[in-house]
Amino acid sequence: MDKTYDFYTQDIADFHLPRWNELPEIELYIDQVTTFLQSNLLLFYPEAKTPFLTSSMINNYVKQGILERPEKKKYNRSHLAHLFVICILKRLFSIADIGKSISCMKKEYSVEDGYNLFCEELEHALRRAFGTEEFPKKIADEEDSRSITALKAISQAFASLVLSEQLLALREQ
Repeated sequence: MDKTYDFYTQDIADFHLPRWNELPEIELYIDQVTTFLQSNLLLFYPEAKTPFLTSSMINNYVKQGILERPEKKKYNRSHLAHLFVICILKRLFSIADIGKSISCMKKEYSVEDGYNLFCEELEHALRRAFGTEEFPKKIADEEDSRSITALKAISQAFASLVLSEQLLALREQ
């Protein structure tokens, strides 16, 4: 197997999405936001010829009501958490569907708790897909709410997408 692939695979298995308390405490301007997200998620967009997040996209998310308006053109932790979720899920779902998913999670969890759950489930799914963690017999436990079950399934779908892309890239080599 190609050594480059091994390193990349390990990078994905070791991926860490910044938790709420690891997000910048200070508010950021839009260009700082795009730079912060690009640097943290580039691993999932290695072949991107254009940025996967631009200030125009962020402005559109605000106009569509998926992202709250920034105060005095500054974005806080809540904005960053939403944008991480949007940037990851937009590879799977429409922006409208992502907005609905975020709204459903907000009914049960604070932004902080919901975002941290998203981070944990995404990392577990990536480790399972890339072979460093065992698959559970089933995705959901009986005590899981619908939101948690959906979150687990969505995370697994993203991990499967990333794995599929890697396998297809290997086949082309």
